[in-house]
Amino acid sequence: MRNKRVFIGWSGNDNREIARIISNMLTENGFSSIIGGEWRNSFTVSEEIIHQMNGCDFAIFLIEKEVRKNEDDEIISMGFNPNVMMELGYMLHKISDPGCVRRILINALPHELPSDLQGTWTDEIKKDSYDKDDRQAREVSINKAADEIARNFLTYIKTFKPTDKLDYFDNWEENKLDIFDFEGDVRIADKLIYGMQAAIYSGEFDELYKTLETVKEKLTKIDRFKDYGAVACAMAVLKVFVDSRRLSQPLTDSQFSELCDDLETEYEKDITDKDLKAWCSIFRTDKLELCYELCARGQEDIEEKAELYREALKLSHKILEQIDTHLNSEDVDSSGKGDENYALLYKAFANRNISQIHKILIELEPDKADEHLAEQKKYCKETFINRKELYNFYKSSARENSRAMDLVSQEYFIALVEQYEFEESFTEKKKIKQTAKKIHDKLVDRAKIQNMILETVKAKKTNFLS
Repeated sequence: MRNKRVFIGWSGNDNREIARIISNMLTENGFSSIIGGEWRNSFTVSEEIIHQMNGCDFAIFLIEKEVRKNEDDEIISMGFNPNVMMELGYMLHKISDPGCVRRILINALPHELPSDLQGTWTDEIKKDSYDKDDRQAREVSINKAADEIARNFLTYIKTFKPTDKLDYFDNWEENKLDIFDFEGDVRIADKLIYGMQAAIYSGEFDELYKTLETVKEKLTKIDRFKDYGAVACAMAVLKVFVDSRRLSQPLTDSQFSELCDDLETEYEKDITDKDLKAWCSIFRTDKLELCYELCARGQEDIEEKAELYREALKLSHKILEQIDTHLNSEDVDSSGKGDENYALLYKAFANRNISQIHKILIELEPDKADEHLAEQKKYCKETFINRKELYNFYKSSARENSRAMDLVSQEYFIALVEQYEFEESFTEKKKIKQTAKKIHDKLVDRAKIQNMILETVKAKKTNFLS
């Protein structure tokens, strides 16, 4: 969770100071915090605050009743600041996981909030009263409240489990530290499995595989079956990349046989988390398909080669079926958004596999060339749609400046180049080329990230953008 951005909404002079103290404490713990309304760059306060909230992953709202008095010091009204209520409503709408928005009720009760803004993620804080002329008592009261709020937030963050699985994909660089430094005191199953694709992109196969060998030994000594199954599954997945030397060489028959045995083992059978169980199964099928492709590359006999590719084709279709079955099951997160966007990543892989295999089978089975060409075109379009949706999702969220955005952009660039080949409309071809150039220019400006897909981007862009 380090480097995550936290928006702090407030109203009232005391709470502004409390917000600043909380902000300092969060900064000390590796978070980037933004206090609502400060550092104005926009024409209006509301415009600036909306801009600030759009760039944040979490929010803390300091909610206290504002008391208005007349000249005789009599209370004439008491209620919550409408601006803070508006900000809270906007943040709840923006962030799909309501657990990311903490409501801190100061000297107030949850049922006093408007019904639409109530929720489980509410903390009640009692701020000590003080004489308005007693500065020392005021300072003690403010610091005590700020300390309690910050400590509660940091405690909550340690147990926070995102419903959006892309958070694990986006934050692999932070999450992997828990895996590489594993001492048996933190659950790593979610971080390892849901962040696996980012680990694969990074090329850290050997290092991660060797680390997991040690982790597996430690897990055998403690009662953590959930993590044990996930670690074993991840090792089977990584072994494909280790044995093929980063996909640079075909698998030998013995390697292929051994990897198939590993990937056909149902490591997830002891995992009770239904969602994690489903994705472990999907990943095993995905890498089993890859094994068939890698073995096919080394075959000289055309019929044997074609047979292996046909098996890979079946497995690719199975992956799509597994993903759709899981998305339509009751095990999907209540919001659904996390799974749907995360699934786009793997649907795109499966659809591209199908398209590329049909492209190969055109040469291996010339009597079925027309059929294979039609399927290649169809699934190339599906890949393009998947990657465009995911790219647009990243652009419209706080993820736009993440490292994962670079990876998603690179995948989308490849999809654009491949779709260009089949596009018949001159106007659409022009749009594709313009979009691809914009994406590539941004990647050149931003990314000196060396990874597997960037190599493919560089290979494809030479003629396409000339």
